[in-house]
Amino acid sequence: MNVKEFKLSNRLLACAQEITPLAKIADIGTDHAYIPIWLALKERISHALACDIRIGPLQNAKKNIENFNLSEIIETRLSDGLENISETEADEIIIAGMGGNMITNILEKCSWKNKYQKKFILQPMKYENKLRKYLASNGYEIKSEKAVICSGKIYSVMIVVFTGIPYKISYLQEYTGKITENIDKACEAYIRKQIKNIENLLKGAEAEKNFNEKIKYEALANQLREILKIRM
Repeated sequence: MNVKEFKLSNRLLACAQEITPLAKIADIGTDHAYIPIWLALKERISHALACDIRIGPLQNAKKNIENFNLSEIIETRLSDGLENISETEADEIIIAGMGGNMITNILEKCSWKNKYQKKFILQPMKYENKLRKYLASNGYEIKSEKAVICSGKIYSVMIVVFTGIPYKISYLQEYTGKITENIDKACEAYIRKQIKNIENLLKGAEAEKNFNEKIKYEALANQLREILKIRM
């Protein structure tokens, strides 16, 4: 693949576009190092760490980096999340393509996350509600958030900064975050996805005759439907 042919999926592109020009970045769970390569080819970063917990993906990443002659800009690193990265090596951290629970664990285990003002670009594949709740409870401010459609699926991309000030979010906000601040087709698709998820939880509550949970899920589903009515 040549430089002109190198493109990112909508999901990865949405993450890459949030990087501040000429930042030092760490891409956690880099896999093929597609995001660092794209950013380096566009001359948008000064340095990148392409990190993964597995040797196999790192070897693939290294080959891709060498194929584009980017070894001076992009360094591969074997690391369990952020554990093998020092606080001065990256200004901005991308954690994409993992479940919300795994992203939470990575942030929780990072020893320096509370000491330095870092920008996190988070793209959970599922359990966004659990991730948002963790972020709020642990003093991570979600600066902005957007929905992205990729290969027929819908994802969220969160821009997060640690402030150290915990705050509370509503049950609705756990499921929508700040996505509803910018209503577009992707946002509408994201809300519909969340309605479907809540309806499945509602069925489970009904089957278990858990009436408290049933009432909670019914109210949440109705709130989500109201958002669509207002915006359509």
